[in-house]
Amino acid sequence: MYSILLSGTMNNIVNFSFENELLFGKDPEENIVGAYQLNDSQIRLFFRKTDVVTHRDEPFYPFFFLSDNELLEGFIPFNKEKFWLIPLDGTNYYRYLAIFRSWKNYRAALDFVNSSSQDSSSRSDSQNSSSFHSHLTYSPGDAISQYLMQTGKTLFKGMLFDDLHRLQLDIETYYQPDKKRKGKGIGEDPIIIVSLSDNRSWEHVIHSKGRSEKDLLEELVHIIRQKDPDVIEGHNIFGFDLPYLQRRCELNGVRFAIGRNGLVPRSYPATIRFAERSADFQFCDIPGRHVIDTYFLVQNYDISKHTLPSYGLKAVAKFFGFASPNRTYVDYKNIASTWDDNPETLLAYALDDVRETRELAALLSGSNFSMTSMVPYSYANTARLGPAAKIEALIIREYLKRKVSIPRPSIGQQQTGGFTEVFIKGILGPIVYADVESLYPSIMLTFDVCPKSDSLKVFPTILKDLKELRFAAKKRAEEEKERGNASLSYNFDAMQSSFKIIINAMYGYLGFGNGMFNDFEEADRVTTKGQEIAKKMIREFESRGAKVIEVDTDGIFLVPPPYVVTEEEERQLVCEVSSTMPQGIRIGFDGRFKKMISYMKKNYALLDYNEKLKLKGSAFVSRSGEKFGRDFVREGFILLLNDDIQGLHDLYVKYRNDLINHRLHISDFSRTESMKTTLDQYVSDVRAGKRSKSITYEIALRQGLEIAKGDRITYYVAGTGNPASFVENGRLAEEWNKEQPDENTGFYLKRLDEYAQKFLPFFKPQDFSSIFSADTLFAFSPEGIKVIKEIRHHETGDLYRENSPF
Repeated sequence: MYSILLSGTMNNIVNFSFENELLFGKDPEENIVGAYQLNDSQIRLFFRKTDVVTHRDEPFYPFFFLSDNELLEGFIPFNKEKFWLIPLDGTNYYRYLAIFRSWKNYRAALDFVNSSSQDSSSRSDSQNSSSFHSHLTYSPGDAISQYLMQTGKTLFKGMLFDDLHRLQLDIETYYQPDKKRKGKGIGEDPIIIVSLSDNRSWEHVIHSKGRSEKDLLEELVHIIRQKDPDVIEGHNIFGFDLPYLQRRCELNGVRFAIGRNGLVPRSYPATIRFAERSADFQFCDIPGRHVIDTYFLVQNYDISKHTLPSYGLKAVAKFFGFASPNRTYVDYKNIASTWDDNPETLLAYALDDVRETRELAALLSGSNFSMTSMVPYSYANTARLGPAAKIEALIIREYLKRKVSIPRPSIGQQQTGGFTEVFIKGILGPIVYADVESLYPSIMLTFDVCPKSDSLKVFPTILKDLKELRFAAKKRAEEEKERGNASLSYNFDAMQSSFKIIINAMYGYLGFGNGMFNDFEEADRVTTKGQEIAKKMIREFESRGAKVIEVDTDGIFLVPPPYVVTEEEERQLVCEVSSTMPQGIRIGFDGRFKKMISYMKKNYALLDYNEKLKLKGSAFVSRSGEKFGRDFVREGFILLLNDDIQGLHDLYVKYRNDLINHRLHISDFSRTESMKTTLDQYVSDVRAGKRSKSITYEIALRQGLEIAKGDRITYYVAGTGNPASFVENGRLAEEWNKEQPDENTGFYLKRLDEYAQKFLPFFKPQDFSSIFSADTLFAFSPEGIKVIKEIRHHETGDLYRENSPF
């Protein structure tokens, strides 16, 4: 179906033999690095070969799918331009394809269908008119996406990540904290520095010392056009740098012509999702180039990892280990004064920003780069859109190629979920963790899962081909690493990672309410099979003397039987149980631990044999909670698992004294929260009595901050005493002064006691009160205090009965 070859060129470019047109599109043309809509009927493509960029103009025929050919009766295109209405094979809802010679007539036709369908009285259709009219047409994306979908071309084929010319950008403004601002809009302070770098070892800083801001901006535009990068990267570049530059160019009368061929970017509102959270932002479309915001990349990374302390550039650079030991740091409140008194320091600080951005983008961009060579999207949109959109694009591209009708989303919801249950709570050990490798994808392949509307069987073919290709790319990554080819190894690893993302999202797509090819019954069939496999795992492990603690969809925690002691014996136990599973289902040995705290569903602590603790679940401590609380719980659980009762008491007293004596830093007791709505919506909801006041929004109102949905605010609680309501006492973290600490000690002592409640289930009430007390009247003694180790929660025997509720 496919092959991966290595060309003999100087650049060691990875080529594909794209016989697998389903995954990579029917057109194998390579080295396309950019595209924009040139006019109503043409797309301009850009190609890169080493440092030479060329372009070519291609005809473009915009299109949409249509449910009924009668909907375009009476439509007269501008200039009576010809258009095509093609009947599609199959019986799905969208049975016609309307194709146009120009974008203008494509838009006019869409408007015609929408306006003429408002009056449905003459239609004999029995469907509810509102739902009927909301699904008359289906148009797959913007002009570039449509062009790529209809031609089967994709960007970046035949290229390594390093073949792209990537430019990093960061700006500094003359921000004075005490200055009164006229409004809340962006761009009020002049830009004083723009730092730049690229992945060709070039670094440069331009500034406004001795010249006007206008001169600085004109030089920036000249540099970008001269360097001609394919990608512009920045940290929070959508939220700050680009809109700020656009605004300052407007004020200075500078044409912000940083697109290819001297074109000006256009901005429009967009939304990006991070699991259950979404963020609104202004998407900046730079013609012929791609914008990658590393602020979004780190949030996507943290969806599954949950390890980043902050999404700020400096914190992330430290976390990943590429912050230079000589890195220059300047507090944003001191930007203006540093520029006035010590400009060299600020120039060094600005250059460090783009260096870290470059490293961050290289670290986290690989899978998006690789995926762009598959899907009919620009690089920027590939980075922004979720996996469901990419799966759907692959399917619809194939249906378009084969001129087959496509469905509309089915209505309903899933009835069955993954099997999760805790059978034993408490402190247990030793622990073995086993999980079914790729449970849902394996079930879908083994049991031929396919949406009913997918008459071409594209869905299972994508899954099968991606799985095979992932194994090939993963193997190749390991081989290139052994050969010392770091760049090639990175690219193949990025490929297998991008394939894995799609593979793991395909089950979710079945139950996605807006998915064109969704199928809730098939999604239920997958989870039902998953439950059957989980129950069989439990039976097989227990029949061998193991004690099952918790099951979570595809994984199982257990205490091995007494005769299983070594890691080799534990692996053999898992292998035995795996051999009893249905064909295509394989259980893997995924870890061993000294002890485990089983707390509640999906909430547990694991202590490995190197005394490292892993906490899972928000029941222990929310990620938005104060750092001192997270540290206290983590350190406390290690002591608990080692039966160190005296150490647990001493830990509590230490944190209590640190709070009373103001020994903690602002980063230890501040909290960061995301804004779920806009500020205007918040004010409206509070006035209407729909919600109570929120500390973060009240801070934003007092400070005159311009915030959007998805923005984050880091704050602390100031003042004295322990007020019932602390909403009015919120302060921005940057307002805290370590020389004059004003955090509310009473409030944070109360928070410490709330964190201590996590340990309540493991002690008798009187013992708990003794441990977590600072009473100095009587000396604390751990004598007689016992840890409650095990609580039977559910009996697994219930699972074996015919009428099991699971």
